[in-house]
Amino acid sequence: MTRTMKKNTFPKGMALIETADGRWFPALAPLSVIPHLMYVLEGPPLIPPALDSFHDPGQGYACREEAIEACLAWREAVELADDWRGLAAHTELYPERNAWYLEEIVQLTGGDDTPCLHCGVSAQAVVLARGNDRLEVIAATGDTPDEAIETLYQRVYEWSRRPQAIACASSILSS
Repeated sequence: MTRTMKKNTFPKGMALIETADGRWFPALAPLSVIPHLMYVLEGPPLIPPALDSFHDPGQGYACREEAIEACLAWREAVELADDWRGLAAHTELYPERNAWYLEEIVQLTGGDDTPCLHCGVSAQAVVLARGNDRLEVIAATGDTPDEAIETLYQRVYEWSRRPQAIACASSILSS
């Protein structure tokens, strides 16, 4: 006899393992194809338990329902962390400071190009900087737009000081 679980009650990519002593363990199954319906076998086990009983008896869960709850709690924590990361990537906390950084970046790169900001799972800031003989792409990534813009400013500042350092070293060597 088989019975099906309700759709979406078990996280995709998760599995349960029952040991010989009746303990249950949540497991990841990211490479397997999990159908929309899961079947629970009742009666004598048709498939032998996956783990032997030499594991620590204090681990795992006493019943299948507790293991399912652990899977759901773990999945919820992962999804919430992803949601918060995505929200942070789209949230600018210090717009005045970022405006100052962006103005400084434009001045340091010669004023030809304004930095581009892209927010997805993380925030990326990019600017084209014209060097002595070529065009350079300077990029930075951060968890928030604030972090990406600040890191971009630091990289552009270092880039802008590089020609001065080379000129200074050349003048010292020629002396």
